[in-house]
Amino acid sequence: MLKVLIADDEEKICQLIEKLIDWQALDMTLCGVANNGIEALEKIEALSPDVVITDIRMPGYDGLDLVKKTRELNVGVEFVIISGYRHFEYAQTAIKYGVSDYLLKPIKKQELTETLEKIRVRYNEKSEQLTYEERVRLARKSDAERLRTIWFSNVLYRDRSEQDCSSLEEINKQYYYQLKPGCFQIVCVKFDGISMPDEKNLEFLTEKTTQIAEQMLKGQVFDWELYVENSHIYLFLNYGEENRKLIRRQCKNILNELAVLESILEGLRVTIGFGTTVWNIEQLRGSLKSARYLVEQRLVAGNGKLLEGELRSSFHLASSQWFTQFNQNMNTALESLDRQQVGDCLMKLKEGLLEQPDMTGHEILQMCREVCNLYLFFMKNHKIPIEQNFMERFNQGVEFCSSAREVLRYLIKEISASYDNAVAGKMQENNRPIRMAKKYIRDHYREAITLETVSEVAGFNPTYFSSLFKKETGKNFLEFLSEVRMEQAKSLLKETNLNVASICEEVGYSDVKYFTKNFTKYSGLKPNEYRKLYS
Repeated sequence: MLKVLIADDEEKICQLIEKLIDWQALDMTLCGVANNGIEALEKIEALSPDVVITDIRMPGYDGLDLVKKTRELNVGVEFVIISGYRHFEYAQTAIKYGVSDYLLKPIKKQELTETLEKIRVRYNEKSEQLTYEERVRLARKSDAERLRTIWFSNVLYRDRSEQDCSSLEEINKQYYYQLKPGCFQIVCVKFDGISMPDEKNLEFLTEKTTQIAEQMLKGQVFDWELYVENSHIYLFLNYGEENRKLIRRQCKNILNELAVLESILEGLRVTIGFGTTVWNIEQLRGSLKSARYLVEQRLVAGNGKLLEGELRSSFHLASSQWFTQFNQNMNTALESLDRQQVGDCLMKLKEGLLEQPDMTGHEILQMCREVCNLYLFFMKNHKIPIEQNFMERFNQGVEFCSSAREVLRYLIKEISASYDNAVAGKMQENNRPIRMAKKYIRDHYREAITLETVSEVAGFNPTYFSSLFKKETGKNFLEFLSEVRMEQAKSLLKETNLNVASICEEVGYSDVKYFTKNFTKYSGLKPNEYRKLYS
């Protein structure tokens, strides 16, 4: 049996938990009670409980300190935190330290029982003392869950042109479902406000959603399944026609229960897309499409709601005059590498879209993806290299935007960052031949080098090279060569005893008078005057 320790500074709470749970049915036993954190830690060391149910606030060590200190002891204890405080920091820290669950007061018997049951199941799965029959049962259960998930993921991801002609009987037999003729529906739960959530947060939210859905749907459906995709959780429901109104009511209750988590995870908002009901399993993708569409509608309708209704489309992006103008202006800006014009185009796009009163959330996302595709097309057309995963990164990030404004800000941010990186790379690529030319000049300034010689080294014809060199350095070829020779002559005048004629020859000149004239023009002093002043 699993040993359980209760830690709470309120004696009545300890007594309530003790009487609330059927310990024997859970194959658990109460091994002790502690009324403060210090006593609780001592009993953890002395009694070695498997599970500790603790209040978040206690004298001595609070619940989170107790978790931390127990983890430092390196003992395998499962913690259930019970709190009257709905603060983000508590929940985040609890999740960070691997707490099994974070329950809010008042304590609900069913919720606590289900949490303890899951702990017991996890313990049994880890136990090396499992009977052969139990191992077989768990293996079959795991296989069944995996097969059910495979079928559901096929519904989500298979090509739209494919048709799944399997009958209910075949699906039930092959994938361990218990489907019956009646209503089929996809409901999508979407979490916002947890930008790029980590694995612990998602695990916590998934666990809570599963727990609440089980409570609300038990006895109301023939069968149901849950599938997680990033910050979306899809529920597949199969139920009788007579329960249609009840299922909608229960989904609303699921939303209300999940809304409690908004006070635990700061900034969290929950939306439910209530997909259309279909009466044929082959039409399930239609329900999925509507659930996704409705969840996207939160971008304009607001989140924190149960959204339902028919699909509609009233805005035609390609035919809008201002979008056509955007295409032309954006193409011109990218072709001329005009950063200011690129930014102006994107801001006008944002303003133009926000002025469209009838755009749906789906159309806004569709438009953003179209803009990204146009951006990629224009960049490729103008031979400006761009990172290969741009579109993948955009699609992942835009999923965590919760309003139309946020989506458009993200679009501008991603395109601007991508553009800046691409142009920097392009400039560096263009600079490479110039860097090669400058190095060649510095290495061979003593020789009678010409524009033709250096342009050949850079890989360009003399005319284009001359223009590019002037653009990149601000000097023409002869000015740069003369500057290199004059600077070297200065060094030789300061650091050696060579006469002017020798220095003239050393830096690539054959005529001393011409050298002296150029040096005087460059430095303001004749060579001998320069030597007297600086040597």
